[in-house]
Amino acid sequence: MQIQLGLVASQSKDFFHQYSEQSKALILQVWKSSKSIEVQEKLRDLFLYLVDIAEHIQYKVQFYADPRRIYLGFVGVFGRCWTRRDICFGLAGFFLGGMVGLAIGLAIRKEISITRYMQAVQCKFYLGSEAVVVAEDALAPYECDENEVLIDVKAASVQVVDTYICNGYGKTVRQILRRFYEGTKADLPVTLGRDCTGIVTDIGRNVSRIEVGDEVWLSVPFWAQGTMSQSVRVQEIRVGRKPKNVGFEGACSVPYAGCLALSALKKSNVTFENAQEKRVLVHRGCTPIGCALIQILKHWGADVTSTCNKRATPVAKALGSDNVIILADYDDNDPQIEYKTLIKELELRDRYDVIILTAECSISKEELQNFCKYKENILSTLPSELDSDSFGFFRKYFLWLYLWFQWRIEVYTGVSFNKYDEAHICHSALDQLANLVKNGHLQTVVDKVFQPQDIDMALSHIESPQSIGSTVITFR
Repeated sequence: MQIQLGLVASQSKDFFHQYSEQSKALILQVWKSSKSIEVQEKLRDLFLYLVDIAEHIQYKVQFYADPRRIYLGFVGVFGRCWTRRDICFGLAGFFLGGMVGLAIGLAIRKEISITRYMQAVQCKFYLGSEAVVVAEDALAPYECDENEVLIDVKAASVQVVDTYICNGYGKTVRQILRRFYEGTKADLPVTLGRDCTGIVTDIGRNVSRIEVGDEVWLSVPFWAQGTMSQSVRVQEIRVGRKPKNVGFEGACSVPYAGCLALSALKKSNVTFENAQEKRVLVHRGCTPIGCALIQILKHWGADVTSTCNKRATPVAKALGSDNVIILADYDDNDPQIEYKTLIKELELRDRYDVIILTAECSISKEELQNFCKYKENILSTLPSELDSDSFGFFRKYFLWLYLWFQWRIEVYTGVSFNKYDEAHICHSALDQLANLVKNGHLQTVVDKVFQPQDIDMALSHIESPQSIGSTVITFR
């Protein structure tokens, strides 16, 4: 065995020795070949060229960096007598150069972005209430533009329009107008909530009616970013001072519902001066808007009839309804019960001057004309259907051009077309509501208060015919 191992080792040694000798000979042959010599000469020339460039650069640096030469150059420029013209040209050059440098610096500077997060109730997709989430990392506003107000939100109400928004209501208009007014291209996620109460934490330089620390309430249009978050930033025109005789949760039941109520009364030409002569029917009088309508009409002296279910009857009477039509609680087996009950009750009464629908009605508007003196005075406070929600690319593009043109006119002239701006949602309406609340003519009606994590329960409750008044989300 040892003899065999020794033999193998000897043969391996001879093999490697022979292989190394052949490799050495091959390398020498390649190194001395004509092509190899040509490559070596080119590398040598390149090295000499680089050395020559380095020596030239060294000479130039030594030549121009010579302190004596620099001194003589300064003496040649600044040592001579300067004329007034030379001085003016020099100063102008320094000024223009400085301005150009400043402009370039401002253009290329990197702004330090401040990112803050907050809790917000948002709809991520237009798929109904199932797409609503409580985001813990929603971007929080932290500074105001010149006409804006920053508010720390204490409470926000849940409105029927929020359920519409979850299903895509106003998505086309929202995407366009938010790009114009809020500088964002995305319409999702959209924060829910159309009104809120809170405390002002910052104001823009042109804000004059509101001060930091004020307790305020506000309302926003359907297309704007919502208020159901820990902090909101809105235009001053949307904000009013909250009445001090009500709390944050109670007060947030008034702004959006109250603004819609005042708008409906204005459209039907019912005012404080002529309300005593009017008979008004408020369908579903215990919705948030219905509660506001009954109280305002009663304060103005109108004859008010409201419809509601049996559970809400005491509330409707307490709010000031002169007559209450109790709607039967129907089920899926017989959805015509409400229709038959309402028709029967209306046939027993004289015709009304105004009929206001604050919820879906089983009777069509055509049939309601038989019970109203003026067909144009049959109004609904529900969100109106928007054709733009079903627009394709080309129609959406033309709508964009139309709204952009209106927006530019508004920017340059200050004239608002109020097509989607909902002019009734403004501080003047909020101040009118505040006076009614202060004087005890408008009571807040809150059915239930939920935490943000219970938004699914809040949305289900607001859609229930058994709900009375407002449903509120508190952030305290």
